[in-house]
Amino acid sequence: MRTASKKLISVVLAIAMLLSAGVFAFAAGCDFDYDLLDDDTGSIYAFNGVIKNGVFTIVDVDEEWDFPLSAVAPSAFAYQSGSPAFLENVTTLIVEEGICDIGARAFAKLPALRSIVFNGDVTVGEAAFIDCKQLTEVTFKGAADLKKDAFAGCTALEKIDIPEDKDFSVGGGALNDTLWFKNYDVDFVTVGTTLIAYKGSQAEEKIPLNITAIGSSAFAGNKSLKKITISRYVETIGEKAFADSGVEEVEYDNFSALTDVASDAFLNTPYYDNYPGDFFIIGTKLIKYKGSDVSIVRIPNTVTEIAAKAFDGCYKFSGTDGSTFVPSAIIVPMGADTFGDDCFALSTFADSNYSPRIYAYSNTPGMEALTAAGYVVTPIPRIGDVDNTGAVEPSDARQILRYALGLDDYDDIMRIAADIDGNGMVEPADSRLALRLALDLEDYTAEDLMNAPRTADEILAAYTAALKKAAEQQVGYTKTVTSAITAQDIDKVHEKDVLDIAKKNMVNTKKSYASDTQSAVDNLFIPTLLSTGSIKSVSNELVGGKYYITVKFNDVTDAYLTYDTPDYTAAAPDFGKAMPFVNGQVFYNALASQKWFNLIPADEKVGIKNGNCIRKYSLSFAEPTVVIVINASNNKVESIKQTITYKFAIDGYTLVGLVPIGISSKMWKTGDATVERTDTVSYTNFLWK
Repeated sequence: MRTASKKLISVVLAIAMLLSAGVFAFAAGCDFDYDLLDDDTGSIYAFNGVIKNGVFTIVDVDEEWDFPLSAVAPSAFAYQSGSPAFLENVTTLIVEEGICDIGARAFAKLPALRSIVFNGDVTVGEAAFIDCKQLTEVTFKGAADLKKDAFAGCTALEKIDIPEDKDFSVGGGALNDTLWFKNYDVDFVTVGTTLIAYKGSQAEEKIPLNITAIGSSAFAGNKSLKKITISRYVETIGEKAFADSGVEEVEYDNFSALTDVASDAFLNTPYYDNYPGDFFIIGTKLIKYKGSDVSIVRIPNTVTEIAAKAFDGCYKFSGTDGSTFVPSAIIVPMGADTFGDDCFALSTFADSNYSPRIYAYSNTPGMEALTAAGYVVTPIPRIGDVDNTGAVEPSDARQILRYALGLDDYDDIMRIAADIDGNGMVEPADSRLALRLALDLEDYTAEDLMNAPRTADEILAAYTAALKKAAEQQVGYTKTVTSAITAQDIDKVHEKDVLDIAKKNMVNTKKSYASDTQSAVDNLFIPTLLSTGSIKSVSNELVGGKYYITVKFNDVTDAYLTYDTPDYTAAAPDFGKAMPFVNGQVFYNALASQKWFNLIPADEKVGIKNGNCIRKYSLSFAEPTVVIVINASNNKVESIKQTITYKFAIDGYTLVGLVPIGISSKMWKTGDATVERTDTVSYTNFLWK
């Protein structure tokens, strides 16, 4: 803000008018004093006039000089000891259309204020009307952005008129103290199609289908909420929408077409804290960098867009020595071409004395987009092209070999160019691969590697982004489900009973889904986050212009069933998010149908004495695997195959009279009657538009 006052403005304008017209006529004076803002409008800070009938109008033009006014300065008319006497009599406040910014605490604690009318689009600053205890009615005629605590303490505010066709966002606590909020009779508080607050205390919630935007701080601080499902119609998630809440899991209903997610939308939540890796990514958009790397940060290849303030907060002081943790350089992926405001700014308090170096691959869309956006960018060699000639040549292979053998030194930037296989090291294998690329012996190029997902986080991001694309375009496909007994070890006496259990719900079906149908989307199950806690390995192989992504999950062993367990929650591990057909309930129901299942179990420590059945029933999951094939050039799914092997075991015997009857493969001794069953779900013949 420039600090030129109204008096100085008056002198300047008067001189200008006299010089240009030769004659100067004074008009009625303006009752407001104001400062000059950078956009050549005024910010009101004082009032010298007289109000009538309690009506205080904030004008948007100094008519004396025809000078536009656009803001009310912070604390300008806050009521406190020593405030102008007229503030005690203000009952109605009218804000004219051109006033678009009400500063923090601008009208705090006005003792008699009862109604407000905002005639245009307006931002109402933090605590702007805090503790206006007599305020009962507010009318908005345009769009509004209410900052934190804007109307906090306005306990009598009962009526708020909000236009349905205007944008309306609400910061934390802005309306929570009002009667309007308290009388709102449903948990989801909405304005038009924007969710501005959540009043509930449920552990799981789904965003209503009529919501297109989740407003600022809508769920902030709600510790009860553990899981939220975002509907396919939500387009934006505002600042701190879920910050400091208890959210552990977020499901995007078929990956809604989110166009804007604030970088701090999920800060300080278990969902954000447990998100794998250093990059918090939704789809192909980098929302926030979570890491603390002090050297070079390489943004994943799958990222095409970087959100505003994505790196904000990386500039951190450590202890009393004054040292800082910052990335010294950021490498932008080749395909990134959209950059939000201040996306590389490291802190809101760090001045321009420090900023990271920005690197981008030479002659790529990322380089061009950054340069067009005004960034100073240092070009770096493409993968394999260590001599930066524009192509991978035999000479590059020779130089990479010298790096690998320690014959020549190289820096971090050159390491990235020389590390062709992406394992983080420069090795002789990289030299061999460089030579094969130079001689066109591979079916892919160095440029293909620059786009390919390489780390586990990148691969998972590519996996989910491809499924999102399939869902958004509602593509058709053929879904095939098969089951087969793959191994068994059962005594002939009990073979039929045990196999009947293992075969329950075995299927061999095939169904085609046409494109442009909701059923196609609903049947294409899309995981939103594959927890690293349940993933054994992630790999990607580039073959013939296609990504073959394989995700293998950890086995689940010996999850026990008991006679008094009504369901089988132990059979719903994390990988069930990627494999909806994994269902231990099927086996439980089949087991419960057996005549001996409900016999009283014995105390295993004392045997038959306290019951008539000793048994152990368990279900294990082995080799859960997902393989997805994606066209590397357009990110379209070509096929998906999900497989899992169930290992079902029975061990024990029952007592009929005095005769023990075995229910295991060992007949008279305890042992396992085991069956292995493999289920496969395949998605093929995708019908892309």
